[in-house]
Amino acid sequence: MLRLYVVLAVMAWVLSGSLHVAKAQQNIGHGTHVALSVERFMGFDYTDYEGPGNRHYHARILINADEPAPTNIGRFGLDVFIRRFSFGIAGGFTSDDRGVVSPRIGYMIGFTHNLGLWLRGGGFYATGGDVHYFGMSGDVLLQWFPTRNVSFHVGPTFDFGVANNPYPNYVSVGFAEFGLSAWF
Repeated sequence: MLRLYVVLAVMAWVLSGSLHVAKAQQNIGHGTHVALSVERFMGFDYTDYEGPGNRHYHARILINADEPAPTNIGRFGLDVFIRRFSFGIAGGFTSDDRGVVSPRIGYMIGFTHNLGLWLRGGGFYATGGDVHYFGMSGDVLLQWFPTRNVSFHVGPTFDFGVANNPYPNYVSVGFAEFGLSAWF
């Protein structure tokens, strides 16, 4: 019986946190707002290219420092929020002819005054010289709002890329990708 009370208390706390958005996230839950972001600029990645022995683990400390797949490139994002729903696009490039553009949709869930979860999904087009990738991507980002208009985010990312032949397809998982957003 005690377990039931604990589960009910936790569910009530989570639901009240997601339905009641306080000062830091108040601008997200109501009206239309814009978020400008720097995304995937640091992280720990696992990339598995099609074929044996083509697995890579990387830790990136700086923007575009050793990205094994074009979707791991640090990028800038622009998202428009209509209440809690977001519509946006992100893109980035490197000096060695690699780039990515990624349109997406998302939804923000508020937990507490300063914490939220931003769920995003979409597609991408990436290129690395003569190789062109198309695919799907997704993010589950924990947002921390130290102030009303700034948030830091961290969370796992997932990319599934299909390339033009004869290049391999790949799956890339970012275990912890870091970023920063400004809200207007």
